[in-house]
Amino acid sequence: MLTPLAAVGLAVLLHVAWNLLARRSPPEANFLWWIVGLHVLLFAPFTLADFIRAAEHAPLLGLSATITGVANGVYFVALRRAYALAPASAVYPLARSAPLLIAVLEFVVFDRSFTLLSWGGILIGVAGLWLIATSAREGAVRLRQAWPYAALAALMTALYSLSDKVAAPHLPDMASTLGYVCVTYAIGWVFLSLEQWRAVRRWTPEKIPGIFPLLAGSLGVGTAYALVIASMRHLPAATIVTLANAGIVLTVLLGVLWLKERDGWRQRVAGACLVGVSLIIVGSAVRS
Repeated sequence: MLTPLAAVGLAVLLHVAWNLLARRSPPEANFLWWIVGLHVLLFAPFTLADFIRAAEHAPLLGLSATITGVANGVYFVALRRAYALAPASAVYPLARSAPLLIAVLEFVVFDRSFTLLSWGGILIGVAGLWLIATSAREGAVRLRQAWPYAALAALMTALYSLSDKVAAPHLPDMASTLGYVCVTYAIGWVFLSLEQWRAVRRWTPEKIPGIFPLLAGSLGVGTAYALVIASMRHLPAATIVTLANAGIVLTVLLGVLWLKERDGWRQRVAGACLVGVSLIIVGSAVRS
């Protein structure tokens, strides 16, 4: 059995892997459309029954799955539209700057208390994400056009994270959690399909990614999400989302060192270092 921190760590590695595959896939392949849909096809036959049994004992799981599915769908569409206007390296950190909003909502709605150390770590992490997002000089003007969609994606991240936090205690094992993810992804995939039609008047993407990226992405995208939800049984949603942003640190470093992304690299690395500091602080708060 993985500890919550180990589960988040494994989720981060899976998340970074499929994100790097997505970045190397042509936009007309709509990589996310493929892997979300294939994840549902691969996992639903083996996990949906477990989720249904869990929902029979806790009917609110149906409501949580619906809220999360719709929020995921809007998140996917908002992110895709933002990517059409500005570089992913600028948009994605903004979309992931939700931990502060999640913490405030958890404090107000769920009466969840956070230590000063945790608040400090979350604030430092958000500052680092904003540094990363504004580092690309050539994308500054385009980012101003994309920020409403990035902000909407951040809001949806907060919504589905809180919904998942409500659902997590009622998902007794990994099978039921993966079934929950399949239900939410099936709803989200409908939104992806509608956006696919709106963009190019086709229900399916123009290109098919390679077999290995498809298989790796399909296995990783929902499994990473399920590990994050499982860890929410023990830790606040804001803490989990902050720790999950370790993936952005790895993505930034790999982008600079491996993909040779040099535009604004000093500011990007500085932002990644701030996010890294926030991970240490929040991780220390968890252990204490």
